[in-house]
Amino acid sequence: MPEQEILLELPGQPASPSPALAEAPLRPKLIPIDRSQSRWVPMAVEALIPEDHKARGIWELTGRLDLGRYANQIRSAEGSAGRAAWDPRLLLSLWLYGYSEGITSAREMERALGHEPGLQWLSGMEVINHHTLGDFRVDHGEELDELFTQLLVALEQVGLVQLERVMHDGTKVRAQAGGDSFRREKTVQEKLAQARELVQEDPGGMGGQRREAAQKRARREREERLSQALQELEKIRESKPTEQDKQKARVSVSEPEARMMKHGDHAIAPSYNVQVSTDAEAGVIVGVDLSQHSEDSHGLEPAVEVVKENLGREPQQLVADGGFTNRESIEKMEARGIDFIGSLPDPKQRSEAAMKSVGIDPKFAPHFFIFQPESNSLECPAGKRMNYVGPSRKRGNHYRQYRAEGKDCQGCGYQKPCCPRAPWKGRMVSRLEKEHAVVAKFREKIARPEAQAIYRQRGAVAEFPFAWIKEKFGMRKFLLVGMAKARIEAVWACLTHNLMIWIRRCWRHPDAAAA
Repeated sequence: MPEQEILLELPGQPASPSPALAEAPLRPKLIPIDRSQSRWVPMAVEALIPEDHKARGIWELTGRLDLGRYANQIRSAEGSAGRAAWDPRLLLSLWLYGYSEGITSAREMERALGHEPGLQWLSGMEVINHHTLGDFRVDHGEELDELFTQLLVALEQVGLVQLERVMHDGTKVRAQAGGDSFRREKTVQEKLAQARELVQEDPGGMGGQRREAAQKRARREREERLSQALQELEKIRESKPTEQDKQKARVSVSEPEARMMKHGDHAIAPSYNVQVSTDAEAGVIVGVDLSQHSEDSHGLEPAVEVVKENLGREPQQLVADGGFTNRESIEKMEARGIDFIGSLPDPKQRSEAAMKSVGIDPKFAPHFFIFQPESNSLECPAGKRMNYVGPSRKRGNHYRQYRAEGKDCQGCGYQKPCCPRAPWKGRMVSRLEKEHAVVAKFREKIARPEAQAIYRQRGAVAEFPFAWIKEKFGMRKFLLVGMAKARIEAVWACLTHNLMIWIRRCWRHPDAAAA
C-alpha cells in the first residue's frame, strides 16, 4: 500500500540485516565502571544500625555508669587553652563493643572505625587514633575495676546476681613472651650487666633529641625488666622441691612474670592462670583475677576475697573441681561458713597416679601390698617381707612407712616396675592409716546424691565463660606484656561478658527484668 511505502522511506529506520550479519554473535552492552570519579554520598548515622542493635545497648549502659574518675583525669577544660579530649564514655563503649566482636587490638579498632557499622554509629563516623585507644585501655586499671563492680551491683539489683551458688574455675591463657625467652641466672646476670653499660653510654647526639630520648627510655626499660627477672627467678626457685631443680630454674627475660604452664592441648607455653568465679543464677562473672601458679590448689580463698571485695559479701555455696579440692581449702571454706562442694579423687587412684609420676608401675601401688597385722609388716607382690619403719604425716593424713631389704629388691624379678630407683636401698611404701577427719567428713558429704547433682552443674556454669571469652572474644593469648596489663585484658573480657548478659536479659527485655 502507498502508506507502507512511505513508512519504509522514513529516515532512522534500521536496515534489514543481511543473512550473513544475522548469524554473527553480538557483543553484550555493559555499564562501565569509573573509579576515578568523586561522589557525594548522603548517609544518616542513625540508620547505620537497627533499633535493637547491641551498640545502642552499650551506649545506654555506659550512660548509666559513674565515669567521674575518668573525667577527673582530663586536663583540658572548657574556656581554657588546650585541645578537647575524647569522651571517656565513647572510648569505653568502643572497647566494650570491640571485645564483643572479637576486636582486641587498638590498631584493628582504628581500622574498623572506618567500616564497621556499630563502631561508626558509636563514634559518629569519627576515626580515633590507635594510640588514644590503646592508652585508654591500659592506663585505667583501678577505674576499670570500679566499673566492673558497678555493673555487678546493677545486675544484682535486678536479681541476676544472688551469690547463693558460685562456680569457680581457672584457665590458662598464653602470655606474649615466647618459650625461647627463658634463661638461667648466669645468662640473666650477663644480660643485665650489658644493659647497665648501655644505660651509662652517651648516644653522642646521633639521630636527634627525640630519637635519643627513645633510645634511653628503651635501655632503661630493658635494665628494669632484667632486674625484675632476677627477682622473679628467686620466686621460681622457692617453689622448686630439690636443689637440683633450683639450679635448673629459668625465667623469661622479655616477660619475667610469665610462667611455663601446660594447656589442655598438652602444649607447654609461657602463660598466666585466669581465675574466674561465676554466679549460677544467670552466669554472671562475679570475680576475676590472675595467678602465676599452674596448679589451682591455693586459688580458692583468694577467689572468695575477690568476690567479697566486689559485692561486699561472700557466696553461700562454692563449687570447684578437684584441682581446688584439698584439706587446706576444705578447712578454710568451713571456717568462713561457706558450703564447699568439690571433687575428691579416690585414694587408690591418687596413689596409682603418684606412682606413675615417679616411674613406678601403678600395679605396684601401696594398696597392692598385703598388711600382716600379727607382725606389723607388709607382704610385697613378690612375697617378700617389708618391715615397719615409722609413722609420717602428709597433707594432714597419717601414714605408716615400710621398707624392703635392699638385697630382696636387687634380686627380684619385679625390680624394674616396682623399684626402678636405688633398688639397693629397698622399696619404701607409705600406707594410709587414717585420713584427716575434715577430709573424711567432706568425702562423706560430697558422696550424697544432692551434692553430686550440684557438682554436675559445675561444668556448664563455670566453663561457659571461658568458652565465650576464648572463642567469641578471641582471648587465647594476651596482647599486652606483664601480669598487671594481662589482668586488665582479662577484666575487659569479663566486663564485656557481663555486659552481654545485661543486654540480653535486661535491655532487650525490660519487662522481664522489671518483673
